Amino acid sequence: MEPERVDVVVVGAGWNGLISAKTYLEFVPDANVLILDDQATIGGVWSAAKIYQSLFAQIKIGQFEYSFYPMKRENITDDGYIGASTIHSYLNDFARDFDLVRRTRLRTRVAKVERREDGMWQLEVEVDEESSSGSGPQHRSATTTTTTRLIETPRLIYATGATSHPVLPRWPRSPDFAVPVVHSSDIGLHQAALRRAKRATVVGAAKSAYDVVFLLLSEGVQVDWLIREDGTGPLAIMPPRIGLLNTLDVAATGVVAAFSANIMKAHTTSHRLLHGWWLGRLLVSVFWRWLTWVAALHAGYGRSANARKLTPEPVGSGIHWANAGLGTASVPDFWKVFHAGNCTVHRTAIATLGADGAPRRITLRNGTVLEDSDYLILCTGFDKSYHQFDAKLQAACGLIPPSGADITEVKRWNALEADAERTVDALLPGLTTPPSGLRAVADPVPERGDGESQSPVLHGPSLHYRRLVVPAMAAAGDRSVFFPGFIHTIYTPLVSEVQALWGVAFMLGLVELPARPDMEREVAEWNVWTRKRYLAQGRKHAYAIYDFFAVSAAPPFPVHLTWRVFPWPMGD
Repeated sequence: MEPERVDVVVVGAGWNGLISAKTYLEFVPDANVLILDDQATIGGVWSAAKIYQSLFAQIKIGQFEYSFYPMKRENITDDGYIGASTIHSYLNDFARDFDLVRRTRLRTRVAKVERREDGMWQLEVEVDEESSSGSGPQHRSATTTTTTRLIETPRLIYATGATSHPVLPRWPRSPDFAVPVVHSSDIGLHQAALRRAKRATVVGAAKSAYDVVFLLLSEGVQVDWLIREDGTGPLAIMPPRIGLLNTLDVAATGVVAAFSANIMKAHTTSHRLLHGWWLGRLLVSVFWRWLTWVAALHAGYGRSANARKLTPEPVGSGIHWANAGLGTASVPDFWKVFHAGNCTVHRTAIATLGADGAPRRITLRNGTVLEDSDYLILCTGFDKSYHQFDAKLQAACGLIPPSGADITEVKRWNALEADAERTVDALLPGLTTPPSGLRAVADPVPERGDGESQSPVLHGPSLHYRRLVVPAMAAAGDRSVFFPGFIHTIYTPLVSEVQALWGVAFMLGLVELPARPDMEREVAEWNVWTRKRYLAQGRKHAYAIYDFFAVSAAPPFPVHLTWRVFPWPMGD
């Protein structure tokens, strides 16, 4: 099979892929740039098949957009949060206005990525040749034919992002188990059927679980909500407002950023005072406890034994540690609907699915039996979408830590991280003693319950300098690839825009990077810091939920950004 050749391949047509393609074309206008995505529409996680009416972003209007391309004020809540349909339209309008639509091939799944000996990247793709009512590899209609093709390119921008490869657990099940099993990322395809359901079981405690539970309760569906008792606990969820201010207006200040221990800011005066001095650490503790109290008061955890099961861990400082992640109650009246709805929270996990003569039975580990579920919805999160790279290429690209097969590399990175841990502990002593009872979770896949995942699960921060480039490849003069979008922050558009600028400039040889030892030192310090700052999430992802200021202001080459939200002390 003769491969098609293009100048640049961008994998992913969401926030990161679109801005990366647009940025590359600004530098090289006549480049043959090809964008690939397996969905039927542009938008990535905000594509048409993945959204539904009650889904809202956790960011307010004006803050969830590219800096140079304003979003239309449509489908906005009274608190300023943006409906999913508005974001979908925005990304499609962006692609149209910047001439990216003709460069995009939809219903095209990347099945395999290879690096040839001649230095070219070769992608094996599976293309749905005909339109269908579904989208994505799991929803092809019977009339769709799939064709395999090869594409080669000297430059690859792998921008699939952190939420494109769902974790799909499985449990022991009887052959006649008859309950449809749906991942939260596919809810948009099942809206009509869900409205007809009488009872549904939801697994997980991520933000997607809160969104799905709200959708079901608002339609009058009885919900059984399963959250593992030995996992990281429920999501830390903020109210839409703090007093008269939008919560995200408050979060988007240097004040809040300064109260989050951050290795990228550890040498600043404010960080030394707040995180190096005992009195500063006391002030930090009081601040986060107050914020957690505000969130708990809004949620009303104390209103019932059922609601108390959603209290984030550790109790009293869950908003600070965000052990199960951080979210905002952006949909109107979330807690009002929850408290009034027919929802039972079970702090346990699934044991078995189905039984002889009971095809719709779900048995839980604590012995509880759920009968007559119409749907089993998995809000079990995502892992890194690197499965298209074989194990050798994953290691070469810094996508996974070195394995036991390469003892020299394992020892070298262990030494780098040991040095990094001493640095982080010295600069941020408050992270050395997390609260008792705060579980980092030894199981690296806390969402998968009792069953094995249906495919190997890839978790853990990558070994990428500034979360973008591979130190070993860059040091050898290889600038053919970068990996934007695999960092968890509040402000996806801003971070994606900055990462695209840095990544394209790196790829085109317009900047010089530090020596390899310095880049690897930065990688080790980041990875050690994020797993100490966010004990569970930092082990799974490049997690920096409160730290987008520092992420955006710490490029691999000098870029000076100026913004102002509130003229507070230490505010930006």
